[in-house]
Amino acid sequence: MTGLFHFANLVRAGIRDNQLLWMLVAGFALFPLFTHFADLPFWNDVAMRIMLLGVAAMGLNLVLGYGGMVSFGHAAFIGIGAYCVGISQFFGLSNGLFHILLSIGVCGALGLVIGYLALRTTGIYFIMITLAFAQMLFFLFVSLEQFGGDDGMSIDRADFLIIDLYEPLRLYFLIWVALALVALLLMFIVRSRFGVTLRAIKSNESRIEAMGLVPLHFKITSYVISAMICGLAGTLFASWQEYVSPDIMHWTRSGELMIIIILGGIGTLAGPLLGAIVFLLLEEFLPVALGAVAPAYAENWMILFGPLLIMVVLFGRGGLVGLLDKAIFSRIFRRRMAVK
Repeated sequence: MTGLFHFANLVRAGIRDNQLLWMLVAGFALFPLFTHFADLPFWNDVAMRIMLLGVAAMGLNLVLGYGGMVSFGHAAFIGIGAYCVGISQFFGLSNGLFHILLSIGVCGALGLVIGYLALRTTGIYFIMITLAFAQMLFFLFVSLEQFGGDDGMSIDRADFLIIDLYEPLRLYFLIWVALALVALLLMFIVRSRFGVTLRAIKSNESRIEAMGLVPLHFKITSYVISAMICGLAGTLFASWQEYVSPDIMHWTRSGELMIIIILGGIGTLAGPLLGAIVFLLLEEFLPVALGAVAPAYAENWMILFGPLLIMVVLFGRGGLVGLLDKAIFSRIFRRRMAVK
């Protein structure tokens, strides 16, 4: 009975996670209506950045949250995706669909190589190998003076046939479509036999080996998928920013993605997107709030963000998704049970 009760709780948690994810995705679809009537077009840019970071964090969460693999190298895949746009345009190739296919292919191949080498280790060794590869790629692009070196390179927004990405809402909804497709893909992966096995490997890898399965195959596959998702985010990020530089693939970007995942809820579908929303909103409002109290420290807004993150980790098991689950969904479920 205890096992059945635990299984039922997991099913309910998965359903609530899916509901929250699609509520957030639907909210981004309707957000331009709010900015239009409120005459706040600037917030469309903020929403696009949130969606892009959310997509990248969702990709990393596949290996971090579900596979238990702490990677400090995923920012490299974002940078590779962005440079696929910049280098392609440098050689006169401006088709956006080509950029996306190229970045997914290159990031997938690179993820296979890095994953094959790094996933033969565990723990701190895996972390250091992924960090080393990321820094190698970072310094490689710093040294490429032909493509701007450390200063980066300006690029144009990609050409998607009849779709003019210089029309802000068209770029917005292109990013939204990518977000929705990635969310749908991850939902099917996580709920599939592959996703269940990946979580089982995180919990007890030796037991999976005893069942006759090869954990390395599942880990490498998830790492490659994760790399391709981050590459997609980097491709769209380049068109949104119209600029690409090695800074986009610095290891601190990987740390930022980890903070977003932990804040939102590690090992949940909605957590990375919710974490990206809260992280970037705090990035917008905390400097203003701190500047009103202590103007000299307005740029040091992380002084306030650090304790907030610690409080979420200590008191909100499961991140913000866990807090919402306790505050809202569990209450609704209890009311329904009371009515019945």
